[in-house]
Amino acid sequence: MHKSYFGAVIKRLRLQQGLTQERLASLSDLERTFVSMLERGIKQPSLSTISNVATAFGIKNYELLHLVEQEIHGSTPASGDLDAENELRQLAALEVAQEKERVDEIANAIPVVFVARTPMPEYAATFVSKNIQQLLGYEREAFLGASGFWLRLVHPEDRPAVLDCLARLDASKPLIHDYRIQAADGQWREVREELKLVLDEAGAAMEILVAMMSESTVPVAAAG
Repeated sequence: MHKSYFGAVIKRLRLQQGLTQERLASLSDLERTFVSMLERGIKQPSLSTISNVATAFGIKNYELLHLVEQEIHGSTPASGDLDAENELRQLAALEVAQEKERVDEIANAIPVVFVARTPMPEYAATFVSKNIQQLLGYEREAFLGASGFWLRLVHPEDRPAVLDCLARLDASKPLIHDYRIQAADGQWREVREELKLVLDEAGAAMEILVAMMSESTVPVAAAG
């Protein structure tokens, strides 16, 4: 996810909902200047920012990520303010073509994958960004089609620690952990995940927002 695409999406949503930058900042617990920098692509969003902005717009985290993904791949939203959309397209016209050409390069060089999972015990993926294929070689549909697919790929020696980490996750702060996961080519890749637990209005666990990045590739023999 490239920073300018996120900014374009939140500006479009803000205009569609008739919000000023000040109002969006208030609803998402951010500074107005930070919202402005997000929209202009000067700042990149953290997991907490993504969660807060999605809540402010009244949508789920994975729905916001899906809109950003549509922006990256040039899809037109099914509905929305066409005038606002045209304005955004004009503002971004000079940079969009160059950015789209670099999407694959960015995904390969800095392979950050965004995932939304259900809370324990299933941990089923409800959203997976398309660049999972660059990171692990699998189509994202493989993760969305079976709740246990991701967990089966986790190295057997690392699986207990991964599950323990997920069980200890709370909403007070993001949690970072490392583990090995088997790619489609059979190799074990070391990945780092930043996890954020999102609660619903009643305070119950609603979903886990994940940012996954490759650490390195280790030999297949490491599996024992």
